[in-house]
Amino acid sequence: MSSIFDRDDFNRALFFPRADRSPAPPDATDMFVGVGGANVHVRMHAAVPGTRCTLLLFHGNGEVVADYDAGARMFAAAGGALAVADYRGYGASEGAPTLRDLIADARPIAAAVAAARPGPMVVMGRSLGGAAAHELYARPLPQMVGVVLESAFFDLAGLIGRRGLPPPRTHAPADLATFDPATKLALGRLPLLVLHGALDSLILHDEAEAALAAAGSADKRLVTIPERGHNDVSGEPTYWAALGTFLQRLT
Repeated sequence: MSSIFDRDDFNRALFFPRADRSPAPPDATDMFVGVGGANVHVRMHAAVPGTRCTLLLFHGNGEVVADYDAGARMFAAAGGALAVADYRGYGASEGAPTLRDLIADARPIAAAVAAARPGPMVVMGRSLGGAAAHELYARPLPQMVGVVLESAFFDLAGLIGRRGLPPPRTHAPADLATFDPATKLALGRLPLLVLHGALDSLILHDEAEAALAAAGSADKRLVTIPERGHNDVSGEPTYWAALGTFLQRLT
């Protein structure tokens, strides 16, 4: 029996690719990473005085790298020189997105960013981008010193159900090893910061609590962003304070 995660109806319902393309701002450079039959777009913003690490962000669904051009300075102020990766089919990236490819592409993307900018790296996954961060938390690169999950999903049944599809009663062991956040998080040992809006109605705060409980690291923290939902957590000073403290402590 084929995996639901490889079905066209699941992936069509899951992804909302945008073909928006824009030139890199003056303080950033674009590069393309080969990921098995496609080239994906990564935008790297310059390190500035005060940045202590590279912060590799796997963005949320429906977003593209250019959405972070204006906010890169905020990440720099928190201590991270921002690098943002598009998924297949998003922005200037080639191919069509699937969840399996999003996860498989995470490691070569991270390796290419690490080669382009040596030094400590923190991986961050926002919302659907949490799938890439889960993979790298479980199997980190040597340069990685921590992981951040922002508004990330945890429950596989919820991920499928939000696509309007009935979740399978059980998953094959291979699917759990590849797609299940709980399985991945249990393997991780890096410091972990979980950021989640108290009012998130798309991915409930309960999933953030479950992710924290499942994580294998002894150094882990959940910061709940008050009065914020799924897409606006970065508009609250608590978010930047928590991120800045995390990055500065690690580096």
